[in-house]
Amino acid sequence: MKLEEVINAALTYLGENDYEAGKDKAQDDKIKLLVRCANIMLTEVAQEYIPLEDECEVSAKDGRFSYEEVPRRVCRIISVKDKDGNNVRFRQRSFSCNVNKDGRLTVEYRYLPETAAIGDDCDIDPSVSEKTLALGVCAEYCMISGMYEQSEGFAERFRQDMRSCVRPSRSVTVKKREWY
Repeated sequence: MKLEEVINAALTYLGENDYEAGKDKAQDDKIKLLVRCANIMLTEVAQEYIPLEDECEVSAKDGRFSYEEVPRRVCRIISVKDKDGNNVRFRQRSFSCNVNKDGRLTVEYRYLPETAAIGDDCDIDPSVSEKTLALGVCAEYCMISGMYEQSEGFAERFRQDMRSCVRPSRSVTVKKREWY
């Protein structure tokens, strides 16, 4: 989904139907604030609800590798494996990761989304809908603007939608029937 679509949905929820986000209005103060709120919500969803995960190869030297080698902003390292697929012990630090092995390693990690501009795609799990993200943007916007009661209403609707996104789906099984 595009960030522009999310912001247009948020404007609709806020009752600003005459307003429309687009590249021509990207410098407008209200749109800038909504883009900032959307980026806050994208980060919140990735940190608290549905983490974004990826994997890459890095080279460790002197028992460490820098996060600069990882293509995305690292939030948490999940596992480190050597070229044979064996787990490597690691200790996560602020700007690097200490490992007990040198050479090429495969790192599985959780990351934070990059800051999105008005025409960019949102880096978010596909189970989160445009409506859900727009409700979160509205909650953040109302909080910043001092509309606390509206903010709480949007935040509650956002949390309800997020609960349905993260709820595990149950598989329904029918007992085997025997015919006599």
